[in-house]
Amino acid sequence: MSKIGFTTSRSPTNKTRTFIHDMVSMVPNSSRIPRGSANEIFCLTSMKNQGYETAIIVNSVKGNPNFVRLFSLTDEIEELSYAIKIRGLTLSRDYLEKRRQRKPAVSILISTLENPVEEEILRKFLGISNVSIEKFKDKEYVTVYADYLDKDEGIIFIEFLDKNNKQTGPRIKLRIIKRNVQNKDIEKLDGD
Repeated sequence: MSKIGFTTSRSPTNKTRTFIHDMVSMVPNSSRIPRGSANEIFCLTSMKNQGYETAIIVNSVKGNPNFVRLFSLTDEIEELSYAIKIRGLTLSRDYLEKRRQRKPAVSILISTLENPVEEEILRKFLGISNVSIEKFKDKEYVTVYADYLDKDEGIIFIEFLDKNNKQTGPRIKLRIIKRNVQNKDIEKLDGD
């Protein structure tokens, strides 16, 4: 299972920090990496040196988590050519009573997307395992449901359910977008 590091753009808002906390509590084998005043390449290089295979940077717009960039850290630091645009968000604190929840060991995806590219991006973002549910039924796990709210617009709704089928974690409306990414700058800075 891939080790995932979640971080923010510089000077994140409280809502963005809470979103990262929610995500780390739902995504197996993930950690929050404080960015501080470090520049992006230093932060990504540090994650790579700590053994992370995927880095996720959450950017804010007008105080809300808005744009998520994904990076592969396995060989070279490489930004993926897809990003996630957050179109709506309900944090777990907004609908759950305060209770301590255990971090899942694995997560599974139940999707009606029928789009292998979008499903693969969600697998990277959410740390989805390819293991069948029978192999981990005695462990803590979370089920991630993904469905289109608007197929023409590509708006996807994500929700998390624990093994008792109770809602947990954030509820997210998002859109996966294709981007033209120039990784030469990252490789050049990484080599200096």
